[in-house]
Amino acid sequence: MKDIKKYFLIGDKIQIDYKDALGKQKEFVSQIVDIQEEEYIDVLIPIYKKRIVHFRHGSLLKIVTMKEDAIYEMNTVLHEKLFGVIPLLRLKGISEVIKIQRRDYYRLKYFKEVNARLVLDMKKGEYGESFKCNIQDISLGGIMLSTAKHLNDKDIIEINLDLDEKIKVVHGVIVRRILKESNKNIYFYGVEYVGLTKADSNNINKFIFKEQRRLIKKGLI
Repeated sequence: MKDIKKYFLIGDKIQIDYKDALGKQKEFVSQIVDIQEEEYIDVLIPIYKKRIVHFRHGSLLKIVTMKEDAIYEMNTVLHEKLFGVIPLLRLKGISEVIKIQRRDYYRLKYFKEVNARLVLDMKKGEYGESFKCNIQDISLGGIMLSTAKHLNDKDIIEINLDLDEKIKVVHGVIVRRILKESNKNIYFYGVEYVGLTKADSNNINKFIFKEQRRLIKKGLI
């Protein structure tokens, strides 16, 4: 097994993936407290809805952490529970660490029809008519859209993002426009976020992270 300390550090926030008795995937947030003997990791017992999450001894748990350069995953087994001043789970690594390389603003191929509208005057709250467009890919930096609507460079648009059935309104500026040869009525627009809140940035990041892992598991990327 590779040196765990090269990839997981004390203090790292992690996600714990767990399948319950019915095979339903569940995800919990935790944090690494200590790393023992190269293969044991002590983590905080997750709290869900103000209650401690209970795992059976020997449960298989996947731990995931996201760094700037990559996502790291490792399969573990619950070795023991430690009930000291702070209750902990001692996990034993049972697989190699898997590294999923990330690029600057990794672009997730994601196809979804959404509504958007041209921002005429942000301060006055003036907008153009709503129009349909299709997301082609999404990243932390922006979105690639396709639509028959003609827009100009530096136009600002408002987009209703539909991520995990949650509507998030974001604004973006058109930074490039491409007219596709295969269909001269459809434009592809590169949109860069403007005024993105930290909360929305975190939600987009979580969505991309979740979808990327799902596609990797299916062998699609």
